[in-house]
Amino acid sequence: MWWILWGTWTIVILGVTLPPFKYFVGHAHWDMVRWIPFYDHPLVPFDMIANIILFVPFGYLLKRALSGRSGRQAWILTFLLAGGISTAIEIYQIFCHNRVPSTTDIVTNLLGAIIGVLLSEIV
Repeated sequence: MWWILWGTWTIVILGVTLPPFKYFVGHAHWDMVRWIPFYDHPLVPFDMIANIILFVPFGYLLKRALSGRSGRQAWILTFLLAGGISTAIEIYQIFCHNRVPSTTDIVTNLLGAIIGVLLSEIV
């Protein structure tokens, strides 16, 4: 059951972060990439909080789904999957006219996943 919930939430994340697809183009916008986390302006607190909140269930549900694994393995897999999905989303955004890829998003997504893992150990 936890795997189904985690998979569903992952689809929700992709559904929220990828559209609209009409702005995807065949060339990269490297000049739009914000490479240094929490440095480039404007930093939008709402976006950072939304990214954290979006990935809390991801971490929570994945940790629950990985309950048969050791705590360390679950932490590492959660970190790698959250980081991989988040990075893939930002790479996709490099090829979109209306998006600004940012390492701040990757960091805040990872923070949300970590908070989710911590909550799964408490609750």
